[in-house]
Amino acid sequence: MVDKKAVKILFKRYWSSAGWTNTHLNKEELEYAKEARIMFESIELSHDEIIHKVNELVNILDLKEIIEQFIASLSTRRLDLRSALGSYIVGKHLIEHTFTGTESYCIYCGLYSKNKERQDLNILNFERFKWGGIRHLDPLYIAFDLKQYSNLEKLVPTSEDYEILNKILIAVNELPPEGNIRDLEKALTKILKSNKEEREVLIQILGYCSILSNKDYPGFMNKFIPFFEREEPNHYKNDWTYPVCGWTGKNGLNREALKIIFPHAIEPVK
Repeated sequence: MVDKKAVKILFKRYWSSAGWTNTHLNKEELEYAKEARIMFESIELSHDEIIHKVNELVNILDLKEIIEQFIASLSTRRLDLRSALGSYIVGKHLIEHTFTGTESYCIYCGLYSKNKERQDLNILNFERFKWGGIRHLDPLYIAFDLKQYSNLEKLVPTSEDYEILNKILIAVNELPPEGNIRDLEKALTKILKSNKEEREVLIQILGYCSILSNKDYPGFMNKFIPFFEREEPNHYKNDWTYPVCGWTGKNGLNREALKIIFPHAIEPVK
């Protein structure tokens, strides 16, 4: 079970009623959260080490189980379990490679550092528990997220979870052709307990799985989309990440991806 006290300490570090904060934790709080493996010491990792960790994890984890945990998160609001599906799918076809491109970032995977750099894992875990992750396109987050997932006690999806999943898919199916991704987010408001940010992450995970995708923005189900190939619109008008930033109601559900990710869901008829 997740230590709720430790998670509360993690949230205290980064979040307040006014939003983001930078709260100093006392020694006792920090040690408690570390003992519960909710907070961590910073570590140094290079580009190649991060990519290797991603490959190790996607090769030992079970996609079917990860999908079940995503479904189980819908009623329980276990966002730490929900996150893993996005990380696994993006990392699934990420091949081992050396740093390629400029000194500032790898043009293949998007990592910003070639050499070893100190990484703050606590901010990643906060985002994971708070919203279900917001950096699923970042190999560092993928490696961290999947490692944490591997240590978690797993849940069994209930009939309520599957009912929520089916309602989400129906909402996608019923969106008019001119509907946009924000319209979909609003449509999910009455379907599951969530806030706006959680619904955004859930939708983006469906995009990573190629369920919400199109030929120009294909998602990661069948291949890793290199960083330099991800077209994104002007963020002044659209702040969604690839690939859902290019999705509209006329694209509907990708039935091929849907059958792979959620084979037991009721496929909506349009």
